[in-house]
Amino acid sequence: MEQLVKEYGEYLFHLSYLYVKDQQLAEEITQDVFLTFVTKGDAFRKDATLKTYLTRILINRCHDELRKIKRRNVLQFLTPFWSNEKSAEQEVMQQQQFLSLKEEVMSLPIHYREAIILFYYEEFKASEIADLLNISQNTVRTRLRRGKELLKSKLSAQPEVFIHE
Repeated sequence: MEQLVKEYGEYLFHLSYLYVKDQQLAEEITQDVFLTFVTKGDAFRKDATLKTYLTRILINRCHDELRKIKRRNVLQFLTPFWSNEKSAEQEVMQQQQFLSLKEEVMSLPIHYREAIILFYYEEFKASEIADLLNISQNTVRTRLRRGKELLKSKLSAQPEVFIHE
């Protein structure tokens, strides 16, 4: 159990935080995922990776919480990573662009937001997202496309924000 927490704890916490946007609730959900795995671990058939299985439990738990509450807090833990030195002005501008994009992603409807987060931030493949969300790969691709279109339309007044095709 301790090895599971070390290996997947931070990842699961960050992913749950992306969904619920509340640190304490994200911690509770992460703990519940591990508790569920310990109590119902025999249900793990090893058809998928353990990470995928734990992620599925987490997504279900987050959806349960989102049905109960409607929270709209700004995501705090995502920070941009820069590979080279930039001036303070460039860093501030890039951070503002990033925050603007982050706010827009977090304002998307949940089905677009989760597809974009899982694909771009968590780097899951479309097929893995389809398995996690119990939807078809075409639905995943459609949600990604529509989510990107919504982001582009919302950010069109901000030409300095770049959305990768």
